[in-house]
Amino acid sequence: PAVSRDELCEQLSMAGLEVDGVEPVAGEFSGVVVGEVVECGQHPNADKLRVTKINVGDDELVDIVCGAPNCRQGLKVAVAKVGAVLPGDFKIKKAKLRGEPSFGMLCSYSELGVSDDHSGIIELPLDAPVGEDIRDYLGLDDVTIEVDLTPNRADCLGLRGIAREVGVLNKADVCEPVVAPVAAAIEDKLAISLSAPQACPRYLGRVVKGVNVK
Repeated sequence: PAVSRDELCEQLSMAGLEVDGVEPVAGEFSGVVVGEVVECGQHPNADKLRVTKINVGDDELVDIVCGAPNCRQGLKVAVAKVGAVLPGDFKIKKAKLRGEPSFGMLCSYSELGVSDDHSGIIELPLDAPVGEDIRDYLGLDDVTIEVDLTPNRADCLGLRGIAREVGVLNKADVCEPVVAPVAAAIEDKLAISLSAPQACPRYLGRVVKGVNVK
């Protein structure tokens, strides 16, 4: 059965999984679509800027000046078109950057309020549909639910445990993820002795070497 956000939070809290907060996965923004970098060349008047032509699904390509180091031809990107509004009520307008016209902005995750990553523009999968609203494509009209666990609910320390709990509460099937086993690369083994097999019928361990803790 479909469960609303508020119903889910109430269910979790009543089950002993206290909901500490509910936050949107992205900031408030509009007018950002999937685009493709058709051309990417060096800005004639600035070493750290690039002049691009972007396909956003319209009749004509869009000229956009970009300073991201990972901008390159063929990349699928998040494009804030002229008229777009980014988090903080930042409006995208026509501009000239060091003499070159720019009709939009190629966005990083930080500029969309998704994360603090501002190392470069968003790199989308190559099959991302040009022109589609980025909120729809990335599923950004959603929230994250922060759960504060008590020591007696260690079974819910991961998403799988919380999913099982939600399934039980709603009498719904839970789709377990298929995880491919990782073959051992070293021969070292660790002896394990179970003194209470009824309480712990299975205990697994693995030896890991070469870990850099710095």
